[in-house]
Amino acid sequence: MAVQLESLVPDDVEPGGDGVVLTRLANRLVNRIPMLCRLKTFYDGKETVPTKAVPRNMDVTSSDIYRRFVDICPMNLASTIANAVITSEKPTGFRLVSDKAIRSTAADDMWQKSGMNLKSLNMLRDASIYGAAYAQAWSTPNPAYISRLSPWDTVVSDDKSAAIVYSYDADEGTENIALYRLVRDDKGNVTDVYGRVARREVESRTLPTDSPDYEDAVYELANDDSKKKPSLPALFEWVGAASSDGLDFARDCGCLPIVQLKTATGRGQFEPHLPALSAIDQQRFQRFCIQEMQAFKQRWVSGDLPEYYTKQDPAVKANRARAGEKIDYSSLFELGPAALWLMPKDAKMGESSVTDITPIVSAANTDIKQLAGASGTPLSILSPDVSGSAEGAKLTTRMLRLKVQDMNERANDAFVLLLRMALVASGQQSAADERFETMWQPVETPTDLEQAQAANYVKGLLPVKTIMRRFLNMSEMDIAEAMQDLQDTAFATALSQENTLVEGKTSQQSAPILQDTLDSTSTIPDLNDVLGDEMLDSTNEVT
Repeated sequence: MAVQLESLVPDDVEPGGDGVVLTRLANRLVNRIPMLCRLKTFYDGKETVPTKAVPRNMDVTSSDIYRRFVDICPMNLASTIANAVITSEKPTGFRLVSDKAIRSTAADDMWQKSGMNLKSLNMLRDASIYGAAYAQAWSTPNPAYISRLSPWDTVVSDDKSAAIVYSYDADEGTENIALYRLVRDDKGNVTDVYGRVARREVESRTLPTDSPDYEDAVYELANDDSKKKPSLPALFEWVGAASSDGLDFARDCGCLPIVQLKTATGRGQFEPHLPALSAIDQQRFQRFCIQEMQAFKQRWVSGDLPEYYTKQDPAVKANRARAGEKIDYSSLFELGPAALWLMPKDAKMGESSVTDITPIVSAANTDIKQLAGASGTPLSILSPDVSGSAEGAKLTTRMLRLKVQDMNERANDAFVLLLRMALVASGQQSAADERFETMWQPVETPTDLEQAQAANYVKGLLPVKTIMRRFLNMSEMDIAEAMQDLQDTAFATALSQENTLVEGKTSQQSAPILQDTLDSTSTIPDLNDVLGDEMLDSTNEVT
């Protein structure tokens, strides 16, 4: 017998209706909150060993010491496992995949205009930590066609036909749940996309978030088993009717305006390994306790010790004590560089021996190795002192490369869908049927020398653009700029050659003219012949 679901909107209880769909997705979000808190706590290195591990029935000073161990024992391997994948995912832009048209840079231009260079990295980070990431496309370019959503506030149904976004408005004193749904015909084609909002008045936010303002509440919920998870009461009301305004671009693309990016299992990179991470923290706590106890060795005195002072005791004779008083041995055996202990004749001294913590450290190192293998993280990342050959390092990073490639392929579908909706919303209707591809940097970024050598090897075998795209890892925008630079350089070179050729022809043509001029000047009569000897003589006399 099916359990009756209590709708968060009491007036909307129709099976399959908006109120029931909203309630189911909201319940899924609320049920996921405790795990999100735990994942954030481990990623931030704020997890604590169970408080039951702290010894009880101790004095205040000792209890404070043990509680300090609880705070400093986390090793924070969770962030290392997640960051190994996050830092290897580097989208560089988009390109149009078409054999019938020239490569278009419109997709890459929209990618940059929407700020996806940074938003995509945040989405990939969310997916690696929490197992899912979300983004929403809008019909207006302000502030951007695409905005990133938090996995703490967003849920998409498994069939991707409905989604909700939770939000809190501190100024209005309300919390809202926006619902988006698809409408399909009998053939499964999307005929409409609409949304509506449910609202209720509150004094504070009900669900926690990953904002720094809520970190203390998140850490407390993750580390304290007695804390109850939050819940949403059935006090919401619909604000107006369902509307399709501003969602035409989503209908044309046949999808919700909210896009989900999930890992293969829907879990974060280190979520399956939380027990192992907790065990490593527990071992570190125990090792700290042992080291602290060994730093201050425990000493004892055994034998037939008197309980009260007598007249013959040196302390009584020195007037430091009176006969009949109870002996305080803690004051007698004070520590100090020049301290002297006066003990009874048959008393014997003893002190605790040193505990070898090497087995504990070795066990912890073994656990880290097993964690590296189980999580597919290179051991050299979790344990930097590991040494080995370069070939062995490639083998150990194979699993990491496969994880990154898998995430890139899943992210490609989400990014392409977002980009397609953004282009349609901007007026480029043809983008709804176009094929796009996300460009990625290699998992292991080659050096400039390695890229130049690889490009040189295939020079003459592949087209220039293909070399730029595959071997130089250039985006379509970079390729367009490079091709323009090549055209400008070719034009400048051709113009220079033409000028040189023109100057050469001019010099060749001017040479005969100059020769003819010289020849003509050689035929000019001599001045003596023109003026005569007599005129020259008279001129000389006047001078």
